[in-house]
Amino acid sequence: MNAVITQLAGQFGLSPAQAESAAGAILHLVQTRAAGGDFERLLEAVPQVQEWIGQAAAAPAGGGLLGSLGSLAGSLGGSGGELGGPLAAVQQAGLKPELLAQFVPALLQQLSQHVDPALIARLLEAVPALRGLGAASTTASSGGEGLGAALGGLLGKLGG
Repeated sequence: MNAVITQLAGQFGLSPAQAESAAGAILHLVQTRAAGGDFERLLEAVPQVQEWIGQAAAAPAGGGLLGSLGSLAGSLGGSGGELGGPLAAVQQAGLKPELLAQFVPALLQQLSQHVDPALIARLLEAVPALRGLGAASTTASSGGEGLGAALGGLLGKLGG
């Protein structure tokens, strides 16, 4: 069991498979947007990332978690569309939408313990919607609750 997934699963009350699916859905979005060399460096440092992406793709419901990435992102447009797929995917993985604002920074923090934080910053530059989540403090007083509410509203629009 990977330490990153173990930590995230414990922190968010998820099974390891759910944590892998949620992390994989988010990292798949990064993979599709980031410069190839940067993402390859992440894979070299944390080879399990590819397994997490595979777990997200293999998860049941609507063609897999990654199946929702293209259709939902395309339907929303802009940075909201960029985040729509992973938001739906992590919800299917068992993570409540309001916790996405906490999950992304926790995932990034865990990854930063295994790779150069500057690499994480470059990867986030490629995905502005995630960069906003990654910049959100994990403390509730810094606006994380408002971001969580906004994400919940976005999910409501996706479902309606």
